[in-house]
Amino acid sequence: MKAKKVLVWLCAAAMLVSAAGCGSSAASTGSDATGGQGVQEAEGTAKEDLPLAKYPEEVTVHLGGGMNPNAKIPEGMTYEDNTFLDMLKEDLNINVVYDWVASSSDYDEKMNLCIGSNTIPELMNVNAEQYRALLKYDLIQPIGKYYENYASDKLKSYIESGGEALQKVICNEDGEMMAIPAPNITAGGVNEMWIRQDWLDNLGLEAPRTWDEMVAVAEAFVKEDPDGNGENDTIGILGPANSDYVNGNGGNRYGLDPLFSAFQSYPKYWLKDDSGNIVYGSITDETRTALEKVAGLYADGLIDTEILVRNDSTEPLLSGKVGIFFGPWWCGYTVGDTILAQEADWQAYFTPLAEDGKFYTHMAEPTSKYVVASKKCKNPEAAFKIINYLIEYQQSWMGEGNGNAGALGTSDFYPLYNVYDNADEIEVSYDCLKKYLAGEIEMDDVDFSTHKLLRNDMETITKLKNEPYDDFSMKYWNFENMDLAKSNLSRLVSIMVGDAPLVNEEYVPIYSSYDGRTKTMDSKWSNLTKLEEETFAKIITGKAGIEAFDSFVEEWKASGGDEITKEIQDEVDMQQ
Repeated sequence: MKAKKVLVWLCAAAMLVSAAGCGSSAASTGSDATGGQGVQEAEGTAKEDLPLAKYPEEVTVHLGGGMNPNAKIPEGMTYEDNTFLDMLKEDLNINVVYDWVASSSDYDEKMNLCIGSNTIPELMNVNAEQYRALLKYDLIQPIGKYYENYASDKLKSYIESGGEALQKVICNEDGEMMAIPAPNITAGGVNEMWIRQDWLDNLGLEAPRTWDEMVAVAEAFVKEDPDGNGENDTIGILGPANSDYVNGNGGNRYGLDPLFSAFQSYPKYWLKDDSGNIVYGSITDETRTALEKVAGLYADGLIDTEILVRNDSTEPLLSGKVGIFFGPWWCGYTVGDTILAQEADWQAYFTPLAEDGKFYTHMAEPTSKYVVASKKCKNPEAAFKIINYLIEYQQSWMGEGNGNAGALGTSDFYPLYNVYDNADEIEVSYDCLKKYLAGEIEMDDVDFSTHKLLRNDMETITKLKNEPYDDFSMKYWNFENMDLAKSNLSRLVSIMVGDAPLVNEEYVPIYSSYDGRTKTMDSKWSNLTKLEEETFAKIITGKAGIEAFDSFVEEWKASGGDEITKEIQDEVDMQQ
């Protein structure tokens, strides 16, 4: 794929750029093995063995740790002394020392304090905001020069699966790779319309695709008794509860994102206009139009009248009172119990389409989890080795008690722990399962090394799916083995129903052009966000007219929005 080639090129280019703080006092294998960076390796180590090669002498790396307080800790083990650390020392000669250990709930706060005081560990897990701060204050070193030799093939597969979107966030403005990312699954950032197919069938309706068709179906769901109980108790379109957002960044359950993007409105995103200038998506004319349209749905009773009031939007959904909601592919898990009970037939579509017939969608960040190396780290390549080791053996560990009170203890013990998957994991799974059901491939044709759950998916789908194998309606699932269905059906529905639009239909991905934090944001963003959310809620629920949007835009700009926009514009210009 083109995107993959771009990433490979950038990373290769990054390897040619020298970086400070990477020398070692120990003897190296020379430039053939290490790029001439003085990395300590055993004499004669082959290049292909470097990702998991044992250092000839012990290498110590300092980390910060975050411990889950609810983890099951085997007797005799601690965060600083456990089987995982013993294995790293035995197999790789890497000695992990924790400068500090905080509870997982306090980890971000502790890391923020370290960033603020420039006392960061040598290697560390950081979130997106922390990563951007480390880049901004020049506290971490480039690691691209280690990528080619020290990233395992599996790790490279994960990183390169994220394509151009991922490479943009892990490389600095000079094209140097600055972090090892755990790619987000692309499908998780796409909100779809989930709809009751059985209600459509009861009313003799087709699945809607356009805005007007969706409105007509929602009206029928509200007024024509689709569940046949003789009562006026059904909801056309479900919305978010009081703790959720009307419109979120990327994939979110119950958010109304597709209703906004149908008008090419992207609230909470920073966009570039036709002139390349930064614009906040929540204050555009397109957002005004979308708000007016959504408010019209509410006024007509087609959106849940308790939107932004309910404590939990899942309750009416699972009680069988909802015809439409929006969410990502994994919402098969949300509706799984209703399908198991054979009470609701949920299907997923890219709806509503925009006027040009395209489906525009907010995309989540390509990653939110990074591993980085401080400038004082002498062996940043050790981060690759530690992660390679996790990826190589995690599946076997799981079978030996990892995550339980077993010999390995808990996965919370593992240093630099992230969950690594291909960005296109779900699309690949969908394609393989479709071909497997059709008899086009066998299990021996599939490489399971980077698709950890696919083998089980293939083993179970033939037991749970009845013919026809290309129709994933509720009536064609096999519920005879209820134990097997309870443990596997929700995931299979999520893949085969929830991911079907991403594989079979085209969409236009929309990413935010900026996801950092400026100086003015620190003092004013929370108030601006509150202003936005309160205004949008009032307009949608009819407590304020659409003219309130114009007042909101003026107040937003005057209360720091214009200043923040300029700061972002300056940052973006510097990176170009």
